[in-house]
Amino acid sequence: MLKKTVQGTFLLFMLVSLSGCIAATVVSTAVGVTTTVVGGAIDVVDVVTPDIIDDDDEQLEKDDKDSSDN
Repeated sequence: MLKKTVQGTFLLFMLVSLSGCIAATVVSTAVGVTTTVVGGAIDVVDVVTPDIIDDDDEQLEKDDKDSSDN
């Protein structure tokens, strides 16, 4: 009877320990994916933003030129 109790306690302890490891792995994976997605979004913004700023500057120069011609 004592042997079965010890085995049951050991198995329960292992199950709890492994579930903690699994939870830590899931959280770690989720953080990694989120970091990758956010990093990719920042890279896209870095690539697109200079074009938007350049387009705005070109438009302002064009407007200034048009207004000086009149």
